Amino acid sequence: MRDRILVLSHPQDPTARRVVRALEERQAPVLFLDTGAFPSRVRLSAHFVERQWQGTLWFEGEAYDLDSFKSILVRRPSHYQVDPQAPELIQSFLENEALKGFGGILRSLKGVLWMNDLDAHRAANFKPVQLQLASQLGLRVPRSLITNDPDAVRQFYQETNGNLIYKTLHGGAIAGGGKISHAIYTSRVTEASLEHLERVRLTAHYFQVEIEKFLELRVTVIGNQVLAVAIESQQCEATRMDWRASFPDLRFAPYTLPRPVEEQCRTLVRMLGLTYGALDFILTPDGEHIFLEINPGGQYEFLEQATHLPFSATIAETLIGGKEGLGWEKTPARQRARGWSF
Repeated sequence: MRDRILVLSHPQDPTARRVVRALEERQAPVLFLDTGAFPSRVRLSAHFVERQWQGTLWFEGEAYDLDSFKSILVRRPSHYQVDPQAPELIQSFLENEALKGFGGILRSLKGVLWMNDLDAHRAANFKPVQLQLASQLGLRVPRSLITNDPDAVRQFYQETNGNLIYKTLHGGAIAGGGKISHAIYTSRVTEASLEHLERVRLTAHYFQVEIEKFLELRVTVIGNQVLAVAIESQQCEATRMDWRASFPDLRFAPYTLPRPVEEQCRTLVRMLGLTYGALDFILTPDGEHIFLEINPGGQYEFLEQATHLPFSATIAETLIGGKEGLGWEKTPARQRARGWSF
């Protein structure tokens, strides 16, 4: 019987644990598994029979048929842990074989609801695609520039009368070695920063016209459900430009989106081939909703704790419902990407 939920994340992930508890409260059979347990603590045997893979995986003394999985939640699984005593080149070979074998079997499972589809998740992270699709759906997006040309930045700065900000394209941190990372927050482009424009030649840079904020919004789409939270970021200087800069200074509250904007959010997530997506908006003083970006794996635990909105319960119920419960055909991702970590 296809009714088991597979949750892929590392053992210390409290957000995944919340979902597991919500699944258990609903008496849904669930397997919480870290891909880092393969191959040392997970055993797999799969045969290709009659146009599909069939088989079993074993974990902590229990056997799980591959065709028993109804839905798979991908949170933050760790990388495959192979023989640490093997030479580095051999370790790389073993890790790649684990990825293509174990990861390939999971990807091949038929009729499974993924949250999110691995390739769609990767492709949806490209911000130029996000802005283009959002605009096509009728959402308002800020004027933006992606360039490695200093002259283009200078011209854009003049066109916007100096109301220009810089944002990263791939994330908000630079690895600093080990567990250390350096945060990069959204920042205002100033006359002083223009003196360093030659650095723009080093890579692609992302600039956007600065939009006046009344509130900021985090809109989380989970299957067919939409949970919106208002973020009061303009009461503190540290969070006015980028609310991530000082969480203790933020206030959160449930927010009701206008029905057309809510439906546009659902549609955007589906067009990207996703089941889960966290969208960021600005609410202007005039009441306009300005789309900024979508994070396919956006965090929600801090929002659930602050607002008591049912994020974990909604995820659990969507997983239990599976593909049939969504009531809509899967929309394939517009792009297919390779090289996912598992």
